[in-house]
Amino acid sequence: MADGTPTIKTRILILSDTHCAALTQLRASDKCPQPPFKSPLPPADLLIFAGDMTTTGKPDQYHRCLDMLREIHAPVKLAIAGNHDLTLDSEYMLAHLRKYGLSPEAAQLRVQEARDLWTAPEGRARREGVRFLDEGVHVVELENGARIRVYASPYTPEYGDMGFAYRVDEDRFNTTSTGLADARNIAEHPVPSFIGAETPVDILLTHGPPLGHLSWTLDGWGAEIVKWSDKADELTVASTTIDEWKGGAWKAGVAHDGLEGISVDREETVARHAAYLDVSRDGRGLRRGEQTLLVNAAIMNVWYKPSNAPWLVDMELPRAS
Repeated sequence: MADGTPTIKTRILILSDTHCAALTQLRASDKCPQPPFKSPLPPADLLIFAGDMTTTGKPDQYHRCLDMLREIHAPVKLAIAGNHDLTLDSEYMLAHLRKYGLSPEAAQLRVQEARDLWTAPEGRARREGVRFLDEGVHVVELENGARIRVYASPYTPEYGDMGFAYRVDEDRFNTTSTGLADARNIAEHPVPSFIGAETPVDILLTHGPPLGHLSWTLDGWGAEIVKWSDKADELTVASTTIDEWKGGAWKAGVAHDGLEGISVDREETVARHAAYLDVSRDGRGLRRGEQTLLVNAAIMNVWYKPSNAPWLVDMELPRAS
């Protein structure tokens, strides 16, 4: 990090879009020749799950996701919902009463049951060490001594009839002063600007990537480093939809000077059960305030086969004071 912030090297395991997939020794197939999503996944200081735990948000599907997350060794585990996790989105459920044959009270009960599972002090997620994040900024302390600020959001542009959606002519992430000129601002929790912030956001954990960055990864890229332009004095975010072969966590700026695609060795990834990247000072040395690492961590491919590996990233994060 280039701004003088005291940091500590931290290992992060990142995955999303598992859609109930279990960590098992899957058989190879034409559509999934060497499945790397299998037990044991490498241990990490922090686990990040970027949404789509399920296919339709049923209780048994949430439990299958938690069965999988329980197997991963990480003292801190963060998770957000995705567009498939329908019963965690009260607006979606109340708008689809006829589809599910529910009364408003019954729909709210389903949402509350899902939220209790993920957020209640005695809910299963808490018992498994998983912290569920709603939209907004969260402060997270890690056992290795890092203290980070995470911006989380499950929302993506409308695509099909799914949850956590906003219209394509709406801006959910920017302030009214920095937002998109041709969009209606609906931001309830806008992304804080990095520039000039006393305590800037370290990680953006969202279910949708910024428009044009890892929103289509059939070319093989699952990560890239963005070098932001010196002219980028404000943070402006534009999102694109994400599903089976798209995924991850992102941070965007108004302009950038270049991209560096990250490639990994397939055989090493299969052997490690994760795609490994070192952007700590011992590796590529990601420069805080100048560069952003964007990660696509979707496990499922377009055929809903768990053909992709999680990402294992070493990076510098701020030390707790």
